[in-house]
Amino acid sequence: MKQLAFSRIALLLVAPFLATALSAQAHKELGRMWTFENAPLGWFQEAYDFSPTVPWLLHAQLSSLRLGDEKRSFCSASFVSPHGLIMTNHHCARDAVSKAQGKRDLLRDGYYAGDFDTELKLEGLRVHQLLATKDVTKEVQGGAKLDELVLAMPKREGVMHQGITLYQGGMFQIYTYKVWDDLRLVCVPHLQSAHFGGDSDNFCFPRFGLDFSFLRAYVGGKPADTKEHFFSWKSAGAAEDELVFVTGNPGSTGRQLTVAQCEFQRDTLLPVRLADTKKQLTGLYEQAKDAELERTLRAQILGLENTRKALQGYLDGLRNPKIMAIKQTAEADIRKAIAARPELLEKYGDAWDKVEAVIAKRQALPADATDSDRKVLADAEAVVMRQIGEAWFAVYGTQIPPDATMSLRLSDGIVKGFEMNGTKAPCYTSLYGLFARHTEFAGQHPFDLPQAWLDACSNMDLTTPFNFVTTNDIIGGNSGSPMIDKEQHVVGLIFDGNIESLGNRYVFDDEVARTVSVHPAIIIEALRKVYGAGKLAEELEGTNPANKKMRAKKAPIKVGAGG
Repeated sequence: MKQLAFSRIALLLVAPFLATALSAQAHKELGRMWTFENAPLGWFQEAYDFSPTVPWLLHAQLSSLRLGDEKRSFCSASFVSPHGLIMTNHHCARDAVSKAQGKRDLLRDGYYAGDFDTELKLEGLRVHQLLATKDVTKEVQGGAKLDELVLAMPKREGVMHQGITLYQGGMFQIYTYKVWDDLRLVCVPHLQSAHFGGDSDNFCFPRFGLDFSFLRAYVGGKPADTKEHFFSWKSAGAAEDELVFVTGNPGSTGRQLTVAQCEFQRDTLLPVRLADTKKQLTGLYEQAKDAELERTLRAQILGLENTRKALQGYLDGLRNPKIMAIKQTAEADIRKAIAARPELLEKYGDAWDKVEAVIAKRQALPADATDSDRKVLADAEAVVMRQIGEAWFAVYGTQIPPDATMSLRLSDGIVKGFEMNGTKAPCYTSLYGLFARHTEFAGQHPFDLPQAWLDACSNMDLTTPFNFVTTNDIIGGNSGSPMIDKEQHVVGLIFDGNIESLGNRYVFDDEVARTVSVHPAIIIEALRKVYGAGKLAEELEGTNPANKKMRAKKAPIKVGAGG
């Protein structure tokens, strides 16, 4: 199927972009996960003296991707060359690589195809490119069913439509996606390079994770032609305090949850989920004592370890008095605003009390309660939460972003370090630090570097930036998101947040919470010096002449292997 013409997409999206051009951000605690169709152009101008144009937004939208399989979407990605090259995280492609590796151990050893003929087919993996959006709020609120409206959309080969519920039911959209379902593996680093520091460093900074993978989209057996919409590469990255944007698909947040719901998660739900996750891990580690089973279970164990640490971070966030105080203030503000408008007070005034009553019933359920009993209360809670979502939207409209829904968002922020442990974390780490960490832990797992890195050390520029942090608003699902500058150059690859950012699931605060990204310079340095992937590095850098000038000025610093 031919891609929709740029002008046709522009006609679909110009109106909503312009409609919100005068809006400025309100209620920072609700975050900065803006939808593209309601991007806060006024806020961007006010905060950064920069206002994206409609073509800027469209190009960013069409260069961004959502990654998943036949059943679900779970990560983000982007086109980064004219030839269908896709950038995402190592951990996002990990399961697919594990299934495709056969008797080889591509997760452990890494992989670089070298040419189109050896790019490895990844069965089941696909990406979605958002083509257009359609607001159907009036139709749904008038009695139409969102699923039926989706089914009534025009059918085209290679295109899918999805109903998107925003603001817990305050707004309804239909998103139209192009589906790219022939994806092939171009390059992944060693698992130990991508996951350096293991669980100890997960959700931490300073950090040294080379968490990237490159895939390629194919059409008709040939690399896809993506020259119209892709992000060009900037190996120099972004400077401290520079404005940067994340375009990705955050999975879920709970910023419109009530205080009662947050307390229930803190006191009941999260502790139970955490205990169950730890129990699963215990069983998997027992099975993994068998070497052959360990190879097949490795990706599952790493994913579950990530879940365990994330759940602990969410729980710690809700146990943080500061976060709960922000949540309580936000709830008091919305209820006060509703009380000041009689028509809203009559319709929504008791919604928070209703949720609290449902939560009390959930807490009172006996341990042997049936699934049917639990479903009745869950359904009742969902009905009231839709009322609350409508209330939020009635008061604030698109001045606030909706909670995350695994749909495309645009998040603004700046490159900035933070205070930690009585000192300061820099905004960047460097290749020096990677070898230092290996040395300081005597090369013991999980701080052991693959031999290929030790062999390459003396030929590498150890001043190369490695990971860096920004104030952008992300959560699970944003993994693999590109970070871009005002000129839409790739200046980073999202792969994590610091531990303080996990409480941002419930409110947004950027005092110390940070997004953690792979720096483009270390990707290029690793491709050229460790993986023999100069051809891939040239495909990335070749689209931006400034990269060649930067390479010419670089003087490598040589030290002995291991630091």
